[in-house]
Amino acid sequence: MTVRRTDPPSAELMGLLDAWLPARRWYPVKGVAVRHVPWLSFALDVPVSAATPGPPDDAWLGTRVELHLLRLVGDGVDLVVQVPLVLEPVSLPTGATPGSESQGSATPGGAAPIGTLAPGGADDGGWVVHDGAAHPACWAALLAVAEWEGRGTAPDGASPRGGGPDADTDVTGGRALSVEQSNSSVLLPRVAGGSMLKVLRAIAIGPNPDVTIPRALAAEGWVGVPRPLAWLEVRWDAADDPAAVHPGADHRPGEPTAGGGAPPSGTAPAPEAPRSAHLAILSEFVEGARDGFDLACSYAGQDASFADLAADLGRVLADLHAALRRAFGVGSPVDARWLVADLRRRADEAVASSRALGRRADDVAAFWDRTSARLATVTRVPDALPRLQTVHGDLHLGQVLHARRFGWKVLDFEGEPLRPVAERTRPDLALRDVAGIVRSFDYAAAVGRARDASWAVQARTAFLDAYDRADTAGVDRATSEALVRALTLDKALYEVVYESRNRPDWEPIPLAAVDRLLAGNA
Repeated sequence: MTVRRTDPPSAELMGLLDAWLPARRWYPVKGVAVRHVPWLSFALDVPVSAATPGPPDDAWLGTRVELHLLRLVGDGVDLVVQVPLVLEPVSLPTGATPGSESQGSATPGGAAPIGTLAPGGADDGGWVVHDGAAHPACWAALLAVAEWEGRGTAPDGASPRGGGPDADTDVTGGRALSVEQSNSSVLLPRVAGGSMLKVLRAIAIGPNPDVTIPRALAAEGWVGVPRPLAWLEVRWDAADDPAAVHPGADHRPGEPTAGGGAPPSGTAPAPEAPRSAHLAILSEFVEGARDGFDLACSYAGQDASFADLAADLGRVLADLHAALRRAFGVGSPVDARWLVADLRRRADEAVASSRALGRRADDVAAFWDRTSARLATVTRVPDALPRLQTVHGDLHLGQVLHARRFGWKVLDFEGEPLRPVAERTRPDLALRDVAGIVRSFDYAAAVGRARDASWAVQARTAFLDAYDRADTAGVDRATSEALVRALTLDKALYEVVYESRNRPDWEPIPLAAVDRLLAGNA
């Protein structure tokens, strides 16, 4: 089975999507007017073996699976999202005429359909349109065309390139999860001994780091990441690189432009630019695992010490960073003057955006003066500063799982989905990941309603001490501590601005961390 190009969505279908898309949790644009412009569309075949127990074998006869890449174009916005669809033919009762049946059945998982399309001919009863990420027919079709990691990895030991027509597509018991906000995840208990299918929503051009990084880590023998099993990557030719569609263009959703859509950059890529994108990723399921943030909140709510688990996480993170250095190498030492200048610039922007931070402007400036002076004393010492390397890039307690059998596992290496891949994979400071976990402890204490004010302090201290002891980067502890404080303040300042705009009741959580750091406390 192969991925085929197909026609873009019709104006009628685009009308349904225009109404449906903005309410999705994963929809990346909030509060900004955008237009949905079709760019690329693909068709997949539904394997015969995909029918779930209960319906007859031909239950999905005539069902179509389509993957549509749509541009979201507006003032200062030019993104690409994936909209996988399952179109089921409307069953006409005996004697009924086409079009008399307007209501479709629910998705097998129970989700309501997006809507229905009118009949297109005498023998056409119309189509029920479903969200493909919640429909077993789409799951099976994606598995059938996926590229598997290697021989023996595919459930039937199929060839590494493409599951092939005999690949195991038993999606019985599959369940779409509702917790993910930026993508759509599906638990498939009968595929590869238990697996998670992630349907990517915000699409970036080029190899997705949530494929490339876990594969490299697995090749290094690092077991702290769920093993990647398969993925779907689509490619296109230079002829598919269309001209930019400007936000003011006279265009109605559903009508292709003269040149079509365009990559997120808004301009046709250079000849050497990648013309590919990952649309779905299949990884092993971690049996019995619990979300790290939920686990920490549970401990906080019971005033149970999280210190031991935090220390374990510190050791795992240090081991992850070492594995990333082995897999991808290291760059030059960070330029301390540039780093402080960049963090100071970001802090100035945050202070200008928040009344609460504005009242602390002098203290924030003094913090960067102290940090600059501290780091200036080590810039003349060879290898005193950490080298840039591949990092997770968006690490917090919600990006890790814990199971008693396996310990900690690190997830979601794709970084911020709205940033270009080149930015997400740019070498950075490993300590930025450390700062991300540090900030999570404060949120877990607040959300979990810890009564003991020392709960977060104990977790943070145990985590940092364990990371420092296990870290093999060779940076002295005083320098690492100064950098962690700086990067933690940078993140807390961002959080204050974010919470003030989106969740004002939560603003005191990061603001307390800002005050603590400005006072010189870790």
